Amino acid sequence: MEEQAKQAISSVFSTSVNSLFRVGEGAYGSVYCANFSAPPFRAAVKVFRGNGDMAKEKLWYSALEKAGVKLPQIYSSYGDNCLIMEYICGVNASKPPSGCNFARIGKQAAADIVKLHSCRGTGYGVISDKGDLEGGRYSSWRECYKNIASRQYLKIENAARAGLFSKDVPLLLENVFLRFDNIFDEPQYPALIHGDLNAENIMINSGAYLCMIDPINTMWGDPEYELFQLSENGGARYALIENYAALRPLSPNYPLKSACYAAFAEAEWYADIGRAQDALLNRFMANLVLALDKYFS
Repeated sequence: MEEQAKQAISSVFSTSVNSLFRVGEGAYGSVYCANFSAPPFRAAVKVFRGNGDMAKEKLWYSALEKAGVKLPQIYSSYGDNCLIMEYICGVNASKPPSGCNFARIGKQAAADIVKLHSCRGTGYGVISDKGDLEGGRYSSWRECYKNIASRQYLKIENAARAGLFSKDVPLLLENVFLRFDNIFDEPQYPALIHGDLNAENIMINSGAYLCMIDPINTMWGDPEYELFQLSENGGARYALIENYAALRPLSPNYPLKSACYAAFAEAEWYADIGRAQDALLNRFMANLVLALDKYFS
């Protein structure tokens, strides 16, 4: 992957790489910081493992650009699996630097997230090609999300059959389908959704919010669909939900909807990576039990 990163920089900027070091790695691939002699002198190179992953992320960044939110500049792509972009000199918000101004950063990041969710599409659904950049293919959020939740449920049910989860997990989620139309209201409009907006994908320095990165399955949906993630991975210390709600009031049944979104999304993630049920997943399930009891007891 390092050699691919060097080749990408040499091709795009017509210069050799002076130094290269890896700054991140995950299931998708690796991210490198490259230093070189031509402008802009430094860039991040994301080298993807999976076929088509680079093209999808480039498309999702194109969607986020429509909202005018803070993003790293995309310089170019190289081959089928390299994306060359602006290097952001900061850290992700899950690892705050010394002297971090949590209050200021929280307000700035929340304002950008509200800006993102204020971008309106013509329909609901995942952005899977350029034809979806103006809106998704579903006319209602309930229909769109029921399809998403149904696919998630099949994975979760299979994970329970394989012994990764207790049978109580799919049984609990069945209760959501039984009350589906009472839980999920129709938003005012299809909002642009980042798809993986948690503290790890919010870049900061000690005094300021810098940008959001790494969209996944970017879509048009309920603006509140991804808000539960803002409290995870250390995000709560920035009071992101509170700052968001001060700018864009939450819906009356937000706690219930959010508990449902979180339970389905987190259980699906566990199923995808083959991780057994543990205390963290139990927390999401317990939150859903409490929310259902509160609204339907």
